[in-house]
Amino acid sequence: MEKTTKKIAGVTGTLMLLSMGANAAVAFADDGISPDLRPAADEQVTGAEGSVVAKEKVAGAFSYTQSKVSSVADIVRAMGAAQYLCGGQASEVGEANAADWVIAVGGQVESPYAMTVAELQQDPDVQKTLIGCSCSGNPADGGASVNAMVRGVSVNVLMKKAAVSPDANTAVFISSDGYEVALPVSYLKSHQCPIVFDVNGSSIDEVMGGTNQLWLGSTSARYFARNIVSITFETRDEAPAAPGTPEAGDTYANLPNIGVDFGGTIG
Repeated sequence: MEKTTKKIAGVTGTLMLLSMGANAAVAFADDGISPDLRPAADEQVTGAEGSVVAKEKVAGAFSYTQSKVSSVADIVRAMGAAQYLCGGQASEVGEANAADWVIAVGGQVESPYAMTVAELQQDPDVQKTLIGCSCSGNPADGGASVNAMVRGVSVNVLMKKAAVSPDANTAVFISSDGYEVALPVSYLKSHQCPIVFDVNGSSIDEVMGGTNQLWLGSTSARYFARNIVSITFETRDEAPAAPGTPEAGDTYANLPNIGVDFGGTIG
C-alpha cells in the first residue's frame, strides 16, 4: 500500500527577520511595520526585479510556505541553472531500461539481495513524499531550489530487509559511473531517505535523467546520488561526518531555502 508523508522541514508560518547583514534586501507584506523600521526614500534602489529595500538592519514579520510543489518545467529549469542540483553529478546511462536496472544491497548484512527498479516500484512500502531539493551554493533568493512530490522506497526499509549489522555505521551509495556518497547510518535513520523512481508523477528519467536517485530530507542536494547500482553497509573506525555539520564542511546557512520577493511574497 502506497504511503504519503509530509515534507520533512516543510512548514508554513511566520518568520521574524532581525539584524540582517548590510546588503540584506527585504520587502514588507503589510503596513503593520513600525515607521522607524521603514526605509527612507534614498534607501530605495531599483534593479532588474524592480524596487528593493536595502537597510543595515531590518525587522518585521511575513508569512511563508514550503508546501508548494514545483512544476516539472521549474525543476528542469533549475537543473539547467545548477549543474549539481539534485544529484546531477552522475553520468548519463544511455538507453538503459529503468525497469531492469539492478540495485544490490550488501556488505555487513545478514541477507544481501538485489532488486530491479521494477521490483522496487511494486514494493508494498512505496512512499509518496514532498521533499525539497536545493543546490548547496544556492543564495537566499536563488532559483536553484525546488519542491517535488517523489515516489520511492526508504533506505531504512531496505536496511530492515537486509538485516544490517548493528555494528555498521556507514552506508555507501555507488553510482554506475563510480561516484560514491557515504553517509552515517544514524543519519539515514533520522531523515527521509527514499530511493526515488518517480518525480511529480513522471518517471525520474523524464524529469531528472537516470533510472533512480537517492533523495534526502533537510539535506543539501550534493548528497543526492543517482543511477545507484549498490548500497553497501560498512563498519569504519569513524563514520562519515553528518551532512550540515562543521565536520562535513557544508554548514550552509541557507537550508532550507527561502526566497524573498518584493511585496512580501515568498517563493
